[in-house]
Amino acid sequence: MRYLIINFYSPLNLGDLAILEQTLWLIEQIDPQAAFEVCVSDAAWLPDLPRVRWVRNWNLLLKQHDRAQLAGALRRAHTRADVILSLGGGYFFVHDHRPVSTWATLALAYALRQGRPVVCLPQSFGPFRHAYQARLAARLMARCNHVLLRDPESLELFARYAPPDSRAQFAPDTAFTLGLRWPAQPKPPADPPRVGATVVDWSPVDPGLRAVQARYEQQVADLLSYAITTLGAEATLFVQCQSGRRDFESDVGASQRVQALARQMILPDLAGRIRLVDDIRSPAAAVAAYGRMNAFVATRLHSAIFAASQGTPVLAIGYQPKMRAAMQLLGQAEYSLDMQNIGAIDLRALFDRLWTARREIGPSIAQAAQALGRATLTAVRTAIGAYRSR
Repeated sequence: MRYLIINFYSPLNLGDLAILEQTLWLIEQIDPQAAFEVCVSDAAWLPDLPRVRWVRNWNLLLKQHDRAQLAGALRRAHTRADVILSLGGGYFFVHDHRPVSTWATLALAYALRQGRPVVCLPQSFGPFRHAYQARLAARLMARCNHVLLRDPESLELFARYAPPDSRAQFAPDTAFTLGLRWPAQPKPPADPPRVGATVVDWSPVDPGLRAVQARYEQQVADLLSYAITTLGAEATLFVQCQSGRRDFESDVGASQRVQALARQMILPDLAGRIRLVDDIRSPAAAVAAYGRMNAFVATRLHSAIFAASQGTPVLAIGYQPKMRAAMQLLGQAEYSLDMQNIGAIDLRALFDRLWTARREIGPSIAQAAQALGRATLTAVRTAIGAYRSR
């Protein structure tokens, strides 16, 4: 069968790329002859993925001199598809006064007009600033043949605003299946201990975070410097998203600021203990690197999932509800906090608790991630299998 995948954003976001690669892997388990076309919104760098043909998405057409040719390619990709998949992720949200999430809504609305089965793979639904925004998104998604939502909060919000006869099914984030593909391995003793981290500047997207961004960066820097001076640790800031379409979509700036702040807090001869890694281009490499850490301070959702899949204990700082929801699914809610509340939490004390319990948390979090991956595998197989049997 031919599958068209819409609403893939950027290969330079390792979370996006992990969802895409694991979706391809899952489908290939049930359809070994599958062929894929993938609509991409950031074409600055496109990896060579087996049996994948890249198609430029709607947002890219506006800026191209050959947009008529690209629009024709996009239309033909829809026509060729046997099934259209709206990739899993978190793009149906609105923090401001726009009615909808523009490009994701356009892509799904156009797909629904093609007379093909359309499946929404594990999504977050929300947050929304206004009720009418949630109602518009829910009514559109409800027209899909299958809707998979990746956390109970999304299910509840969707049920509140979707038409009464609409149905959605729980399926955890597709990236949890990484633990099935690359199971966690026992961690050898590390000397010095290793602490990983991801940081984000989401304030240009969510105005509510503008007042806390500087405090958040200061607190993460303080925590990493504390790990260096107290535990003798090496700290690594991983730049998980490097999309260059808009400045805020890259984590480079925030990572550099946190690194500089942390170095100001420690003795000069310890400055080399905090590194910045910005050259990881594949989810497999990220999973391996995060798996070598003894603890992880995660703000990017998929950095928490990557680390958890390898049995690395996670302290999570969420800029959207999806992080808290994922940590609850992992049974680790006590080690999760919202960025808005960063000033009210003693991060050092929370990290101390995580560090003390790390040997118990590691196997537990890896097992939980695998269980969530199996649930996703079953849900996706069921949704796709319904069309394989026709």
